[in-house]
Amino acid sequence: MLLRRKLRLLFVCAVLEWGVLVGAPMRPDEIEELMHQMNQTEVAHVLPSESDEGDDPLSSSRQSTE
Repeated sequence: MLLRRKLRLLFVCAVLEWGVLVGAPMRPDEIEELMHQMNQTEVAHVLPSESDEGDDPLSSSRQSTE
């Protein structure tokens, strides 16, 4: 994943540099917004395993009182 992220960053920087060389206008706030979007963290959904009891406080209190 780290290599994929570095390649994506390199590609975006190359496109921005190409735009500068051909004279395409891009405001600094647009560049800042683009960089901010690239730095957003991605949420990963993890499914619990069948052996994992989780952290349900009700199930643990029921077991301790029985």
